[in-house]
Amino acid sequence: MPKYSLEIRKAAIQMYKKTDYKVAVCKEFNISRVTLDAWIKLEEETGDLVPKAAKNRGAPSHIKDMNEFQVFVKNTKFQNISDLVPLFEQHFGYAVSYAVLVRSIHQLGLKRRRGRYYA
Repeated sequence: MPKYSLEIRKAAIQMYKKTDYKVAVCKEFNISRVTLDAWIKLEEETGDLVPKAAKNRGAPSHIKDMNEFQVFVKNTKFQNISDLVPLFEQHFGYAVSYAVLVRSIHQLGLKRRRGRYYA
């Protein structure tokens, strides 16, 4: 999906306000009708054509305090990293994905021996 400059957005909206004809504006600027409608709605809501900031969704992609996490892992017995996910959420108060925990545990140099806890 291409990102359009602020000048193109303003020019398209200005032409739309002059002509009140969306099809002509879309053909002139080679944009879709949905895009033009989104720009019109954005200008009505915010009074400007600057795109809204993206919202972060989902779990954080990293652990906020690695030193505290290292102490937590050393003091917590677990056989599988999947066992650590709910314990982490309970202890730290925020959720991270399983993949983040795997990467962080391997960064700490912990390896699992067959049938034993991580150490």
